[in-house]
Order: sequence, then structure tokens, then C-alpha cells
Amino acid sequence: MHILQITPTYYPELQFGGPPQKIHALSRGLVRHGHTVTVATLDSTRPGAAEQTTMDGVTVQYLPWLGRGPYRWPRRWSRLANLVRQADVVHSYGLYNLLGPAGAYFARQAQRPFVLEPLGMYVPRTRKVRLKRLYHRLFTLPMARHAALLIATSPGELAELRDLVSDRRLVLRGNGLDLAYYAALPAGDAFRRQHHIPAGDHLILYIGRISPIKNLDGLITAFAAADLPHSHLLLVGPQLEADYARQLQQQIAASGLTGRVRLPGPLYDEAKLAALAAADLLVLPSHYESYGNAAAEAVAAGLPVLLTESCGIAPLIHRRAGLAVPATPAGLAAGLRTLLTDETARRQNTQGRAQLLPDLSWEQPLAHMIQLYEQLQPPVMPDPHPAVQTIHS
Repeated sequence: MHILQITPTYYPELQFGGPPQKIHALSRGLVRHGHTVTVATLDSTRPGAAEQTTMDGVTVQYLPWLGRGPYRWPRRWSRLANLVRQADVVHSYGLYNLLGPAGAYFARQAQRPFVLEPLGMYVPRTRKVRLKRLYHRLFTLPMARHAALLIATSPGELAELRDLVSDRRLVLRGNGLDLAYYAALPAGDAFRRQHHIPAGDHLILYIGRISPIKNLDGLITAFAAADLPHSHLLLVGPQLEADYARQLQQQIAASGLTGRVRLPGPLYDEAKLAALAAADLLVLPSHYESYGNAAAEAVAAGLPVLLTESCGIAPLIHRRAGLAVPATPAGLAAGLRTLLTDETARRQNTQGRAQLLPDLSWEQPLAHMIQLYEQLQPPVMPDPHPAVQTIHS
């Protein structure tokens, strides 16, 4: 099969969170299984980028664009239309961009099956709620109406999407990880020295975007309330929302936590692995996550996880590799104390980690995705006039 993936952001632009990495991992896996994959995307820093390149066997076609920030659209729609016509199936990721609706329109014109994966964006939760609802009326509802499938990545997201399409077009397909990548971590000592974490002190780690939906202000409040001496909190991630980052810095200073709570910026690749190796606990305090890749990565790295019940991956992790708690400062503070000060409770709530690991790999979600794509292909009709084989004696 030839699969076209449509996404406004793609690997290696990891400053946009988990989706670029996830879409690349899925695409790379499809290629390993013998399929052809093309990704139609935008380069966020180069509006004129129009080249085609290859990453791990995946063909990536950049489309030149106009606009600003998240409000970007291709300058020439014909390129996207041509890519759709060349594909057997079209899979669009995320909402609140114009690539997806355009891809859905061109797929309908070319009679190609269209798959929509909203990435947890369907329910407006924080900013610009009215604008997001308008987008749904103009674009999400028409896309869903004509989509062959809608993909949810957690039972919670599945429930949210039920008012968009019938159950027969709604599919639960999890995310995954390359578990081997986390099997051999670097030593964490150098990371601790670099970030001035004394030996023997607890290091609590958050990895993700610095954004209000991540509830980092609630985590800072919880860290202060937990009253954990000799403990440090690093909020690691790109600071694309400068106002919120400034708000957090002001909160840190007002709480008397300067020096113990820091925002060091994003960490990728080996630097992120070193952070996981150095930490005692990963916290994902989000108000909402359709899945929660950072928590899965921490489990794969052998790190206990504290996350909120509003994360899609929470039921998998709770009392197997960590704890799921309410997304409140009180809930987070109690979880911090349990996993950092009570060794017996920590061991009891993480003893199922080894059995959990197979559920976090890409193997099953990838096989499921291939099966879904194959089901969307038209049946191969028998040739009504088969060639006559002549046998010569």
C-alpha cells in the first residue's frame, strides 16, 4: 500500500511535543513492513521549503506556506492534491490546521479512503474555546462525516469522539515506543552535576511542552505543599508559550522555590535519556492527555511515574508502574509523598512494570493500523477473462 500521512508538524521538529515523533515512528514501522509512506507537512521555520527528502525510508514532502504560527496554509494546494491521488489511503493527524480539511476534500474528490486521528484535540479545554468550536463546525464535522475511520488513542478519547461518528467508524488504537531505545541509558551523574542536583537529593522530572494544559502551575503548588526536603523539580520542555513560562517563573519565586524548581528548556535524544537516568520520578500532571508518551518513555526507562487520572495512559500505569491521582495540587502532593518517601508503597506500586512493557511497544498498534488500512482497500476482483494457458506437448 501507499499511505499518505498529513500533518502540519513532523519529525525532527520535536518542539511541538509528541505527535511529530509518534507519526514518524508509525511511518517508519509501516515502511519496515513493506509499505510506501509519504508525509505531507510544513517546515515551521522555512516558509519556502518545498523539497522532498527521505528519513528512515519515509518520503517527506514539504509544502511552502503562508501565514503565521499555527495559522499556516500551503501556497499551492495542487501539490497536496497530487499526493492524495497517488496514495491508496490518506491519514490526517490533529485538528486546528487547514492541511487536514484540504486532505479530506482531495481524498473525497479522488475517492481515496480518509482516516482522521484528532490527537486529543476535539474537546476545547483551555484557550480560544469559541474559535475552536467554530473550527469544528466548519471543518471537523465535515471531515468526520466523510472519514472512513476516526482513530482514538485512549478509552477517554474514544468516548469523546462518539458524538462525531457511529461506533463502526470509531477505532481505538494505542500508541507505542521503541523499547530498545530506552534499554541502555547513559549514566545520570553528569546530568545531575550539570543541573546542580546534589548526590542523594531527589530529582523529580517533568518532560513536555510548557503549556497551561499541562497543569505545571498545579505541580509547583503540589511540590511546595508536599514539603519534600532535599528534592528538586525540573520542568523540561520547549517554552513556546512565553506568557505561561513567565507566570511559572513568578510562581516559583513567590513560593520561595528558586533554585529548587527550574525550567531548563527542552532536552532531546541523549540529553533526554540522561535526564531519565538521573531522575527518581517522572510526573505528568496534565489536565488532559489523549495518551501521554512521556509517561510511557519513563516506564520504558525504568522510572516510576506519577500522573493524573486525566491522562489516557493512566489506567495502564496505575499501580503497575506508578500512581494515577486527581489533577489537583492535593492529589499530586499526596502522590509525590507516596512515591518519594514511602519505599514500601513505591515498590508495591511499580512491581508490575516488567509485565507492562509489551503493552507499550509499537508492535501491536502498528499491526492493528496495517489491518485497518487493508480493510479500507477495495476488494480485488477476479479477472473475468483470464489468460488461457497453452500447454505444448
